[in-house]
Amino acid sequence: METTKKYFTLSLVTAVAVAGMTLGALSFAQTVTPVSCSTATSTVLPNQATTFTATGGNGSYVWSGTNLNVTNAVGTQFAVSYPTPGVYTITVSSAGFSGSCTMTVAGTVQTGALVCSPAVQNVTLGQTATFAATGGNGAYTWSSPDLTINNASGSGFSASYASTGLKTLTVTSNGASSSCLVNVLGNGGVIVTPPVVVDPGLPDTGGGYGQQ
Repeated sequence: METTKKYFTLSLVTAVAVAGMTLGALSFAQTVTPVSCSTATSTVLPNQATTFTATGGNGSYVWSGTNLNVTNAVGTQFAVSYPTPGVYTITVSSAGFSGSCTMTVAGTVQTGALVCSPAVQNVTLGQTATFAATGGNGAYTWSSPDLTINNASGSGFSASYASTGLKTLTVTSNGASSSCLVNVLGNGGVIVTPPVVVDPGLPDTGGGYGQQ
């Protein structure tokens, strides 16, 4: 009888321990939710950016799509632009889950319109991003919530960033404005970006320079 009691007690303890481990595993698994993707603007012009936002997963995301393979993106938002009309699918993955967004590139850019280019570029942390402005009246002012800018004039602008994530840079001229987006990625990883069409007559640099 004593042996039977000991066996029963041991079995009960083992069952409780196994149940505890199982519930713990289920609880851990439930902390990671499926990934979803949403877009700020589903239809854009050639070389115009749209922003994607990811939710779910474990907070670390990998973005992929046509001519796009970024393995070291940081943050929930990511920007993309394409130079040719078409329908493009962007996929974001995290913790074994994935979600997709579709963007449509259509139409043409109005001649003489103010344009900040490239609309989107990917740089690693500390790498310099270079921008150019066309259109407007030829006088430009650059601004950004992510930078402290001095001498923010000229048709070209360069900036480096001290933190990762999606950054916005805006150029204004003659009452109009146009924005460029920068995906500042963590160091390392693979970066392949879509080709960007820039007017070859643009100067390489201008009077503006900003550093965060």
